[in-house]
Amino acid sequence: MWTLPNLISIARIATIPVIVTLIWPGIEGRETCFFAMVIYALGGLSDMFDGYLARRMHQVTVLGKFLDPLSDKLFYLVTMVALLQLHRPRVPPVVVMIVLTRELAITGLRGIAISEGIVIDANEGGKVKTTIGTIGMCALLLHYPYLINYGPFSTLVDFHIVGWWLTIIAVAVSVTSGAMYVRGFLTALAAHRRPS
Repeated sequence: MWTLPNLISIARIATIPVIVTLIWPGIEGRETCFFAMVIYALGGLSDMFDGYLARRMHQVTVLGKFLDPLSDKLFYLVTMVALLQLHRPRVPPVVVMIVLTRELAITGLRGIAISEGIVIDANEGGKVKTTIGTIGMCALLLHYPYLINYGPFSTLVDFHIVGWWLTIIAVAVSVTSGAMYVRGFLTALAAHRRPS
């Protein structure tokens, strides 16, 4: 039960209140947003390793199969909802609604698929969505403009705008991959119920 991959997933969940506190109205500022971004980035990196370690160390468990996707969804969704409480929300409410609807719908479909004995392979869209969404969330958390120096040149980067566009792209990929999942589910369900 207390395998290293499971502990990593639990640690990722445990950092959520820290991130939310750092961006809480009245506490939120340039420095706290920077630390929130660092913690979120580390959590995003840990997501790449827990599944890999579980397979590599032959420690795939029932608890791990539950914790890994749960921690991923909580980590992203709770942070996104927390951004809504700030003055001039950093992400449009409609985007949050779309993301929540997609995640709830796919989670429900997965439950139905399992009950029907149907296995639907994950598509690459989910991985792309997670990667772009994580980078976009880091930028939204960073939020403030920063002067980026590279050699003799420097550029003022507005991380709010960067994060906003990356999040929009991630949502578009998310909706597309969700539609592909629904199509795959309906196809598999029809084949499963077709008389042999």
